[in-house]
Amino acid sequence: MWFFSKASTPINLGAELVVELHNHVLPGVDDGAQTMQEALQMMFFWAEMGYQKVIATPHQNTFMNASEIQLDAAEHRLRAQLQEQEIPIFLTAAAEYLVEPELQGRLPSLRTFGPKRYVLIELGFWASPVGWESLMFQLYQIGYTPVLAHPERYTFADRQTLKSWYERGYFLQVNLLSLARAYGKEAQQKAEYLLEKGWVHFLGSDMHHSGQIALVRQALAHRLVRRQISSLLNPTLL
Repeated sequence: MWFFSKASTPINLGAELVVELHNHVLPGVDDGAQTMQEALQMMFFWAEMGYQKVIATPHQNTFMNASEIQLDAAEHRLRAQLQEQEIPIFLTAAAEYLVEPELQGRLPSLRTFGPKRYVLIELGFWASPVGWESLMFQLYQIGYTPVLAHPERYTFADRQTLKSWYERGYFLQVNLLSLARAYGKEAQQKAEYLLEKGWVHFLGSDMHHSGQIALVRQALAHRLVRRQISSLLNPTLL
């Protein structure tokens, strides 16, 4: 059983974000948590920070492609452990999809989250994928609402590109880890720029393992998170 100490816990912006929506907490299905113990450490942290719900988003691409049965089994095992350990947080699962040719064949059955059938979409980090904007339009046409994962991490996306994505109506999800400079100065600066402009729809951690907990805790105290938290859509996913 896990115990919470209010005296040792800082002001918890997780209680205002309510929902953590980008992470790799399901054990043993991708490059995220590899053991149940590590997954529970991550879940305990989110509960301690005041979150009420965690939406797991395991990678789904040609390199990491656990089956639906494997994903469901991992989700159910972790949820059972949350109940057994009395960690007061709800777990559900969607996925993070990489834009690649193979994605076309999966479009009828993507894992979504939230009331608008949001689907988390990842672009390549070094170059814009061919035809990705046509794919975004196609997703809208068949009833999904695509969310661009961590746009601040794409090296090909400068500030003008980020502005154009927001003006086109794309939903943007920024990583808390970017704000803690986990991916370098450039990603941090772009994440801060997006927050300053008010162009961020969702904040997620993108946490892969318990060793990143301290960085996520640091990012939750970032001045721009505190300033913009009321404009974020995370609570609508509860």
